[in-house]
Amino acid sequence: MFEIGSALREARERKGLSFPQVEEGTKIRARYIRALEEEDFGVLPGATYTKGFLRAYADYLGLDGHLFIDEFNSRYHDPRREDDKPIYPPSRPRASGHRRETSIVLIALAAIVAIASMVFLVMGAGGNSHVNLPPPPPSTPSSSNPSTTPAKKQTKQTRHHHAASKAYTIGLTASGASWIYAHKGTPNGPAVISVKHTDLSAYLMQPGETAQIRATGPIAITIGAPGSIAVTINGHAEQLPPGLKFTITRKGISQA
Repeated sequence: MFEIGSALREARERKGLSFPQVEEGTKIRARYIRALEEEDFGVLPGATYTKGFLRAYADYLGLDGHLFIDEFNSRYHDPRREDDKPIYPPSRPRASGHRRETSIVLIALAAIVAIASMVFLVMGAGGNSHVNLPPPPPSTPSSSNPSTTPAKKQTKQTRHHHAASKAYTIGLTASGASWIYAHKGTPNGPAVISVKHTDLSAYLMQPGETAQIRATGPIAITIGAPGSIAVTINGHAEQLPPGLKFTITRKGISQA
């Protein structure tokens, strides 16, 4: 066991680095660097980002970033926190709750079938015992099947067109280096992968670099240096609101 903040501070001071120099070298804001050295992790935007900053800062100082992440997990990682839930598998009570809901649905369906059968039997027992039904339609040759094919194809095409109409494109262009943390739906959702197959869930964009995201729903994104990132939606430039955390949809950008 070792002190995370003291180890980082001593390494920085041995190298004679100031906070502005570290911020320039790591692209992590100085107040987050100071929070890491003071172990004031509540200042940082969640456990996932804290681990990313720890690893980047330790590596920058020539230390083993994985050791610092392991120490952080053993001392500070609290699975009860909302932003830590995706790190762990779902708890058993939730799974049993899901099974109970499934059982209730199956019981309800069985009851409906039973009631329908009883009604059918009662109606068959009373009144006329024979009901004149129209004769079945004459059998049609197998060639009639293709007549339904265009309708099926049209349905598939309609669904495909509907899904395509929901998709939109997000463009990110970096004028300076900045960390990007992009996830689908929420900050704890699946990682966002760019059209060039770059994992943007914890990615350091370099000056002049661009990334395109093909999305169908909201994108939760944290930008370490918002002033260095330009965002477009379907080719139209969008203004980032104040802050670091944002939600991007086809309609625009809002502060998360």
